[in-house]
Amino acid sequence: MNYIVMDLEWNQSAKGKQFSEDHFPFEIIQIGAVKLDENKKVTGKWERIIKPVVYTRLHGKVSEMLGITADDLKSGQDFKSAACEFLEWCGEDYKFITWGGSDLTEFQRNMKYFGVENHFPFPLTYYDLQKLYSKVYSDGKTRRSLKIAIEELGFLE
Repeated sequence: MNYIVMDLEWNQSAKGKQFSEDHFPFEIIQIGAVKLDENKKVTGKWERIIKPVVYTRLHGKVSEMLGITADDLKSGQDFKSAACEFLEWCGEDYKFITWGGSDLTEFQRNMKYFGVENHFPFPLTYYDLQKLYSKVYSDGKTRRSLKIAIEELGFLE
């Protein structure tokens, strides 16, 4: 059993929510992941920049948050190829670990939109580190950003 610690970044309509495509509010522009073995040792890393085709104009907040430019995205890989490559890299026996529940929802929504076959079991089992962090270090309800959690745990100096 492997664990895939994944983080996705996505873009949205630069003009606002009302200009979003129906049933497709966010387009993934970056996939990053680390593979851990059953002993929680890192056995691989995977990252791709994705070239957007729906929301091609980079939303200002997204650019500011991620430090990604429109030029970075122009040289990105298409979503379908990247997603297929990523899923192959994940292997056969794994569980996802995410910071919050929305990454896997958006990943599956993008897979559907771009015609990537979804072989995930239903319901898809994953570990939500944001929720677990809240239960261990807070009141179980408050959701902190990953950056704040890393700072609180002293991983950054």
